[in-house]
Order: sequence, then C-alpha cells, then structure tokens
Amino acid sequence: MMTGSSIAITDRIKTPKPGKALIGMLIPLIFLSLSPIPGPDRHFYLYYFRLVWIGVSIAACLLILVNALRKENQLQWGTDSLIIRKNRISASEIKAICIDGPLVGILPAGKRIVPVPLSFRFTEDPAAAMKRLIIWAEENGITLKYKKFVRWL
Repeated sequence: MMTGSSIAITDRIKTPKPGKALIGMLIPLIFLSLSPIPGPDRHFYLYYFRLVWIGVSIAACLLILVNALRKENQLQWGTDSLIIRKNRISASEIKAICIDGPLVGILPAGKRIVPVPLSFRFTEDPAAAMKRLIIWAEENGITLKYKKFVRWL
C-alpha cells in the first residue's frame, strides 16, 4: 500500500505521433513557397509577411520533429501525484485528463490547452496502463474527457 505521494508503478510513455500536426504545418508552407512571389517594391507588407510566415512555419515543423524524436520517458504513479518526464504534478493541479484513443493529455488547472510535455501515449501494454490511469483519476476525483484535445506546440 502506498502512503502519501510514494511512487509504486512506472509506465513507459512517448510523445504522440506528429502526423496531423506536421501535415497541418507543411501544407501552408508548401502553398506559400510555390506560389509566385511579388516583389517588395509592389506589395511591401505582403512580401515580408509571407517571408515571416514561411520562417515561422519552418521553425514550427522543426519543433514538431524534435519533439517527435524525443526518447521514451517514464510516467511514475503516486497516490496523489504523477511524475511525467521528471516533473511532478499533483492531483489537485490537474483540471482534467483528456483521452483521444491511445493519446492522453493532462490539462492543468487554469489552462485551456494541454501542454506538449503533458501529452503522451503509452508504449508498453497500453490497455493496462490506460486502465491504471482511469482508476487513478477516479480515486483522485479528476474529470475524464473522452474527446479530441488541443495541444500547444
């Protein structure tokens, strides 16, 4: 039996697969890159806005890829807290746990969007790990939302 916030179980987690996010950033980037470029002398603001947008899109794609290539990490279970990627979050700091198929997002209190470090998928025995997560959430009075959720880059 666990006491306080002692750690008893560890599960392996990995960042969600970046397919949709990457496609969502690549399509506008390709569209803007391949369309004719008006000169800065004719459309000054449009020209520089387009260059900035292309730069931001490339940076976002790189961030998505770097996040996707992160190594597996651990989720450690305590009676009243979780340690996700070496960051402790107590049950009182969690507003809801969002579940979208194999993806899990932990929504902190006071936030509308799930932070990327708090979104993950289980890699080893996902069904059993998901069951443990649901039981843990119910024991700690945390709302479970079974729907798609928004993650910030």
